[in-house]
Amino acid sequence: MKEINKVFEAYENETYVLKLQRDVILADGPDAGKYLQGQLTQDVLAMKAGESVWSFLLNPDGKVNAWLRVSQIRENQYSLDMDSGFGEAVIARLLRFKLRTDCELTLEKWDGVTIVGKDASSYVGKPSAKQIVAQTAWPRISSVDVIGGDTKALFQRFPEPEQSSDFLRIINFIPKMGAELHEKVIPAETGLVEKSVSFTKGCYTGQELVARIDSRGNKVPKNLMLITCNGAMSIGDEVEVDGVSTGQLSSVASASNLTVGLAYIARKVASSTLGTIKGKTVSINSQKDTFSPEGQ
Repeated sequence: MKEINKVFEAYENETYVLKLQRDVILADGPDAGKYLQGQLTQDVLAMKAGESVWSFLLNPDGKVNAWLRVSQIRENQYSLDMDSGFGEAVIARLLRFKLRTDCELTLEKWDGVTIVGKDASSYVGKPSAKQIVAQTAWPRISSVDVIGGDTKALFQRFPEPEQSSDFLRIINFIPKMGAELHEKVIPAETGLVEKSVSFTKGCYTGQELVARIDSRGNKVPKNLMLITCNGAMSIGDEVEVDGVSTGQLSSVASASNLTVGLAYIARKVASSTLGTIKGKTVSINSQKDTFSPEGQ
């Protein structure tokens, strides 16, 4: 993990910028807050103007429809931003339960930037109907998304980092819609429950499965793990431990001589262990191992 930690440390001293595209749904109307409260896993009605939180949108069976950020612009006006290309599916899911509800939903595509590193936190601000300014979900690198509005000056001010956005996402254990997040996945497998689910709010669609698994200690058949290798890896590669397939790579990115990936690995596999991909040795680590003092 020393190579990963060197990447984290580099962003403590420099500031960089990455291009960003997000699908944004604007929810506006007298019933917007109440409506979203019944659809999202976060406590929307407890939010304050200018606040942003991460949330799941679940299907009735409790599996993932989307993972998104909800920002309150003002009372009963919200923005939901998510990975580019998935807004239409989210709109379709929301409309399934929008009955006799005074809330307009509008889908737009917004460009922006992610500011990464030393000076990122100084750009945190309040979202508006035209711009979202909020911290990313990356736990180990200070970073802020500025989505919408004129961000050209920000992109011109800072250089692009050596690593791609996908590389930084992966080493921060952030799953991606269509790769790690889809309708066959349950929230507890993703490692995102703590930052995305309220267990004190009222009912919402898909709540039963989330609550049941939480009551059982979040024991699930597979967990999202970070796979690292000094050779090449590809999406779809089988991750083997002791000669047995334990999971499949769903995201891969490289920088210098280091390749990283995410995979859902069978629960029986102890974290912080070694495995193989096509005969090459790889490291398998959980988020707890990677971000704990012992893992550094």
